[in-house]
Parts: sequence; structure tokens; C-alpha cells
Amino acid sequence: FVTPDLCPVCSGIKFIERSEGESVVLPCRIDQRIPPPIAFYLKRIWLNATEVVFQYTKFDFSASNPTDKNRISLNGDPSNYSVDVTISNLRTSDTDRYICEYIVKRASSEDERIPGTTEFFLLVSADIPSPMDLELIGMCAGGSTVIPCFAPHNEDLAVEGVTLKRKRGRAPVEVVYHSKWHHNGVHSQFPAERVELSSESGPGGITHKLTLQRLQPNDSALYSCQLLQSGRPASRTSLGRRVFFVSVQDSSYPTLLYALSSVVGVLLLILLVVGTVVIFKGKANRSTKSHPQAEIYEEMIGMQSPSRKLPPRHLEEVESSEYRNCSVKKSCPENYYESPSGALFPRKASQK
Repeated sequence: FVTPDLCPVCSGIKFIERSEGESVVLPCRIDQRIPPPIAFYLKRIWLNATEVVFQYTKFDFSASNPTDKNRISLNGDPSNYSVDVTISNLRTSDTDRYICEYIVKRASSEDERIPGTTEFFLLVSADIPSPMDLELIGMCAGGSTVIPCFAPHNEDLAVEGVTLKRKRGRAPVEVVYHSKWHHNGVHSQFPAERVELSSESGPGGITHKLTLQRLQPNDSALYSCQLLQSGRPASRTSLGRRVFFVSVQDSSYPTLLYALSSVVGVLLLILLVVGTVVIFKGKANRSTKSHPQAEIYEEMIGMQSPSRKLPPRHLEEVESSEYRNCSVKKSCPENYYESPSGALFPRKASQK
């Protein structure tokens, strides 16, 4: 069972066939992680897409259809990464694809939904199921698959055509019919451009096969292609001895693009914030440089800055103000920053 990369297909699909009235156990598992799950879902995703059961850790489960709770039982707990779901008294209406989903709580974001490691395809028949050789085929939406056609009784008779039957519900339905005796050649429920019949010679003789193209999720079903042989009536009520379960999943490219666009958006937002901070810091630095502060000794002695010329009268006011707290009898300390004497400014006669 192989699926292309980037397809959100479960790691495995398990086919289970039962008769009406029997029981089935669906083991739901996920890999251990921290923190452990807080809740669990069992869902149908094909014929009747709905939630089947829900269980919150350490609590009893609830069923979407209350009448089903009497025939459903759970063993295990979501916090233990393992829950076994048993469905008893099966009905043909239980035929569907089932997936398990665990809920992990995230404090800083929306709760995370983690699918189980296995998807289950449950087929419930009204009569005793006949043995069949089943092959699983998985693909993304838009892909194609080749279904070989086989003789119903392994008899080497002349081939007059092929018939393809599909089973999604209770009984198989003929979706492609091709016969050399049919006046239109091919009768198909698929659009003609999506079906291709081909033949090729091999060691075992001529083999016939049908190619179904541009498949979509609603095309998922059991398929069986049989040869129409001369003198043998074709059965239209049952599948052939070789059956293919075709599982078509939504392509993950939209999801991938959405995730990439989200990451790019976050990065652009971060770059925008960082750029804004850098621009504001640059403006602040330029503003500081455009208005330099006078050095402290210039402020103390009243030197004129080259950028701003003070009138001479202002200089006299500064000089006189420097000494208004000094006693005439006690001179101020000899400090070029407090008492302008020496080479900078000669001491005046009144200060000597």
C-alpha cells in the first residue's frame, strides 16, 4: 500500500469485513507525546461523515446517536494513547471508513488534533462474505489508478468485453460496461475522458485493464473488473474474485500552501517590527547628533559654542554668576572647571 508524498493519508488502512450481527474491535493508537491527549473521537469519513463517539479523559464516553451507545463499548483512556472501540450487532449501514482522532491541549494555541496511526475500512454484508483477494490503493485527489480485469472462473475463453463494479453501500453497482456487442461500445457512470480501456500482450496472454483518471475523494470504494467471456453470463450482483479498495484523499497542497503563507506572514510581520524599531532608533540618533550638548567646561566658564554665539553681555553675566556664592576672604578652589584661571582666562585684578 503506497501513497505519494504530501498526501495526508494515514500510515495504514485496515480492511475489515463482517456479516450483520457480528462485532468488530477498532484499536485506536497514537505515538506517545507530551502532554498526553485529553480527549478522543471515533469518526466516519466516507458514506456518512459524522462523529461516532467522544470521550474526555477519565469520563464516560458519549455517542452521537444515543441508540448506538448500547452496542458500543470503549476500553482504555485517551491519556494512555490507546482506546479500543468495540461495535456489536453490526448492521450494513455501519459500512464506512473510520478514523481515530486524539485531542492534545495547547496552552498558547488552539488544541491540536492528532489522527490515529490506522484508518479502518469496515464492510458489513447482509450475507456470509465470500472470500476475496483484496488490494489497497491509496492516492491524492486528482490522481489515477489502473485496475486489471480478470476472468470470473479462470477459463481461457474468448473475451467480448469488460465490466467494472463498484461497492460503496450494500450492493455492488456497475459503473463501466464495455462490450463489442454493445451499440455504443462503452457505457459508464464515469465521464468518458476519465476512463481508458487498454490491452497488452504478456507471457500469460492478453491482459485487459481499466485506468480511472482524475479521481476525487467521493470515488473511494471497492472496485472489481471482470472480463465478459463468450458463453458466460456476466454477474451484476457481486464483485469478482479480485477486489481493489481505492482510497482517495484530499491533496495536501492547499494545506501546505496555507502553512507556508502563514510562516511567510509571520516572518514579514517580524521584519516589519524590526525595521520600524531600526528606523526610529536611526532618527533618534540623528536628532541627538544635530543638537550636541555643550561640554561641561564650556557651560561652567561660559565659552561660546561655535554653533551658537552668545553676546558679550551674556558672558559677563555668566562670569559674575560663577562667583556669587564665593566669600571675598576665602577664594574658591583652583579648578579649571570651577575657577577659570590660568591659560584659559587670565585672573582679573579683583580676584587676586
